[in-house]
Amino acid sequence: MKKLLILSLLTIFHLGIYAQNEVFRIDSIPKQGVLLDKGWKFHAGDNPDFAKPEFDDSKWESIDPTKDIFEIPLPIDSTIGWFRTKFRINPFLLEKSLTLQINQNIASEIYVNGKLFKKYGFVSKNQDQVKAYYSFYEALPYKVSSSEQVFAIRFSIQKNLPYVNTSPKLGCFSVRINEAYNAYKSYDYYQRYVKFNYLEAGIFLLLALIHLSFYLVYKKQKANLYFFIASLGLSVGNIAGAFASYNSNDLSTKTYGLLIYYLFGLTFYNIFLFIAIHTLLKAKRGIYFWFLIVFSIFGFLILLTFQKWGYVFVIILSFLLCLTEALWLAIKSFRKGNHSIGIVAFGLSIYLILFGIFFGMIYGAIASPRISEYYVLEDLLYHISILCIPICISIYLSREYGFTSIKLEKQLVEVKQLSEEKQNTLLIKNAELQTALLKGQTIERQRVALDLHDNLGSTLSALWLSVDTIDKSKMNDEEKEIHQNLRENLEKAYNDVRLLSHNLLPKEFEKQGLTTILLGFVRKMNKNSTIKFDLKIDEDFGRVDNKIEFELYSICLELVNNIMKHSKASEAKIELSRSEKQIQLIVSDNGIGTFKNDSDGKGMKNVKARVESLNGVWDLASKENEGTNSTINIPI
Repeated sequence: MKKLLILSLLTIFHLGIYAQNEVFRIDSIPKQGVLLDKGWKFHAGDNPDFAKPEFDDSKWESIDPTKDIFEIPLPIDSTIGWFRTKFRINPFLLEKSLTLQINQNIASEIYVNGKLFKKYGFVSKNQDQVKAYYSFYEALPYKVSSSEQVFAIRFSIQKNLPYVNTSPKLGCFSVRINEAYNAYKSYDYYQRYVKFNYLEAGIFLLLALIHLSFYLVYKKQKANLYFFIASLGLSVGNIAGAFASYNSNDLSTKTYGLLIYYLFGLTFYNIFLFIAIHTLLKAKRGIYFWFLIVFSIFGFLILLTFQKWGYVFVIILSFLLCLTEALWLAIKSFRKGNHSIGIVAFGLSIYLILFGIFFGMIYGAIASPRISEYYVLEDLLYHISILCIPICISIYLSREYGFTSIKLEKQLVEVKQLSEEKQNTLLIKNAELQTALLKGQTIERQRVALDLHDNLGSTLSALWLSVDTIDKSKMNDEEKEIHQNLRENLEKAYNDVRLLSHNLLPKEFEKQGLTTILLGFVRKMNKNSTIKFDLKIDEDFGRVDNKIEFELYSICLELVNNIMKHSKASEAKIELSRSEKQIQLIVSDNGIGTFKNDSDGKGMKNVKARVESLNGVWDLASKENEGTNSTINIPI
């Protein structure tokens, strides 16, 4: 019995020693590589001997260096720590081309089998001099000469940075052994995916410009202004976050770049997106609305203090609360009959579902069919989900803008039709008024002509006859001369009154038209005047509107009257022609040429007023001792 007990104790002792001496073995390398997350030891402090392969680290604390940087047990008064691990590689892997893929958020010096392999950043005992280096699975060539491998990592954590992260943990240090082809392929795949961040930034910038243009065209819809601000904020945040995370290895740049992303890409975007949806749905801004706004603002401030959990419990929580409230408002609006808002509710629902899956995968609540170890699938879900809302909202606003444009266009057509109807009515009434006015003028002219002929003409005729009855035999030569002048003047006045009364408006005017009346007018002028008048009218002139004929006849009378009174001409011409677009009247003489267009005479003012009433143009040319030329163009 004693021998059996001693044998059992010896077996347990040897098994304990074997387990203590057992190291991590790598017999094969899968496509995603082998993550070295077992067998690590940790010690706070610094000693060059820690890098030597033969150093005994059995008394060091076991640790997983891939854990969150906040969980590394580095004392406050210590700035330098060490990680060490031993592992064994299957000899047949020595011939393969291997790489080390480093992922870290610290300053480090990596020793492989006692030799310095790579330095990242600056490790220092002085905390102010520590310069952390951000590396995301950077692939480094790794030549293996023996199966036994010892990694020693001398590191410092830069403690004066506001560390934030979008994943469950901000990993301190991890190393992955992989074949070169698979390592570079997976890294290249991730880099191509990273470009999607810039593409997303471009999409949101385009959406921002679209909503800005919508707002500038239709400022009553202020939701477009808020969507512009929200989309611009997310675009700026994406650019800053992507550049800081993937284009810079300085951890300070990455950290502050992520802060810009959280400020503009999440907080800023969240607040203005919520305000925009609230405005779009015309919902009342009650206490809960302002609570969510204030909660979102303080969420960013709390994130700076509680760096590890602030992202989860404040930024994400405020984002989800705002969008859940927006979804509830959209559903209520849909139930009230605003069915167009369904596209917005759909976008919000898809976002909440996809984001829930993303969040569950990140924190392990949902199994993730990983494309790689880099959370690529999860990030794709995140970016797709965040694009759902603005795209659906843009579709809704575009449709609303289109419907508004169609409605305004219909109203414009109706206004145009109403305007045309009113204009036609006014034209008809104007035509009626012009007809009535012309008729009134015709009646008045006929009355004046009749009065001139019957009254003034009869009086002058009686005076003329009375003068003829005077006995000239009892007159001396001077009296006879006066008598003769008086008789001639009375005769001339009588003839002028007869001519004026007849020409003022011939009775045959309406029936015979302008051309016939002008022919008769010129014949009479040639009989009773010393000036020879020549009339030229186009053969196919025909009839035109009564008003135009009436005004042209009146203009001829005024111009002929001026020629007879002032021109001292021997010859005069009247030319009347017609084209498809206008009528042209030319009245000219060979007199002294003293007429001016700005004459104070009533006759000239009458001509000007009549030309303007026909929307015509009057050009009066006058040259001294060469006569005058009046050219009048009337549009038809």
